[in-house]
Amino acid sequence: MKTPHVTSIRVRLTLLLAAIALVVSSIAGYTLFLALKYEVQRREMAEVAGKLDLIDHLIGMQSTPDELSALKGTLDNILVGHPNLKVWLVDTDGRVLYGDAPPQSIQPMQGREVLLETLTGTRMRAQQVPVKSQAAPDALLTVAIDTQPSAEFLYGFASVLLAICVFWVGASAVLAAWAVRRSLAPVQRLSHQAARIQPDHLDLRLPVQGIDRELRELSVAFNSTLDRLQTAYRQLEGFNADVAHELRTPLATLINGTEIILASERSNEELRDVLESNLEELVGLKALINDMLFLARADGGELARDLQDVQIESEIRHVADYHEAASQEARLTLRQAGDARVRANPRLLRRALSNLISNAIKASPAGATLEVTCIESLTDVEIRVVNAGETIPPDALPRIFDRFYRVDNARTHRSEGHGLGLAIVRAIAQMHGGRVFALSEAGRTIIGFTLSRIRPAERSPQQSEPASPTTLPQPRT
Repeated sequence: MKTPHVTSIRVRLTLLLAAIALVVSSIAGYTLFLALKYEVQRREMAEVAGKLDLIDHLIGMQSTPDELSALKGTLDNILVGHPNLKVWLVDTDGRVLYGDAPPQSIQPMQGREVLLETLTGTRMRAQQVPVKSQAAPDALLTVAIDTQPSAEFLYGFASVLLAICVFWVGASAVLAAWAVRRSLAPVQRLSHQAARIQPDHLDLRLPVQGIDRELRELSVAFNSTLDRLQTAYRQLEGFNADVAHELRTPLATLINGTEIILASERSNEELRDVLESNLEELVGLKALINDMLFLARADGGELARDLQDVQIESEIRHVADYHEAASQEARLTLRQAGDARVRANPRLLRRALSNLISNAIKASPAGATLEVTCIESLTDVEIRVVNAGETIPPDALPRIFDRFYRVDNARTHRSEGHGLGLAIVRAIAQMHGGRVFALSEAGRTIIGFTLSRIRPAERSPQQSEPASPTTLPQPRT
């Protein structure tokens, strides 16, 4: 039975349980009725068969018509107490030797059973056999029973059974409504608790103790989602604050410089110097905005395009040559080791390498050595940059790939920057199906990323999800 579509789980479950009770009670009641009907009819036919065999035996013992006439009194005595039974004995000429008016019609059924209708319109079930007697050779003996009393009994039983089924279904619906309401009460309490969670109360969580197992699983999953949302919300708040902070200084510089230059008459040379200064600030703002847009596209799941077969050793050497002046100024030595060939976007790969090397140059003390190493495997290519310098605190290490995050001024004393370099490295790694990692201990820091050798369509769901920036596996040795 198809239940009607309703929007309330409570109503839908109540109707469904009531429908189940209706179907079950209907099937049980109908089966019970059929069983009783079959038993009543079986008993009727057993009674008819018993009387038929008895009367047939008595008639068979008679040898003359006079003896048969004398038997009528005995047959009358046999039928005493059985008002529903009727007996006919009809010879081959159609004369009734015993009984009242013969049946109006006779319909054969299975075996010796027949269905007949009397002159008064009463339908009866009967059995017929030919009599083997010298007193009435080839006569036909019929013993019938009136089915009206049993039909009335079955009708009364069916009426009572229907009333019981209706009461049962009604009681089941009421009890089902009570049970469903009681069972869904924890869901309502969870809904009230969830409604209390607001942006200013993101620390609230659904209870996981003292509730049903199914709801506990839901609460755990919901709380995990809230944890991620709270983390993302806090990161978004911090991101907005960082953006405002990063934009406020150059904008204030532009405004103040412009106001000063407009406060009085200036020469063309002074105006040109101010415009050059403003242009420098605007170029920095443009670079910041472009980096933010790039990170937004990466967060949206954009994959690297224009992939080419690149030689890692060649790309590292190209980027190292670009930073040669900065490394010489800082009196640093850059060494590279390892090589691999992988499909990647050359421009993005160089940008990631440039950010890592630039970050290492800023953090390394004078006279130190930078190591850029490439390690390949069947599934990916790992690129790491190793530099000496101050150890990154353990509580800060998981956050170095966050946007606008700076560990301290000591590690970035040569250039402040915007704090987006390592965030861009993570985005580029994710766009190539890879991940980032970092390790810092005993004055030695390793920061790097991987590039997947497997195309996105070929990666399994576990492989296609880049590692979280807060999960930093140790680099291979």
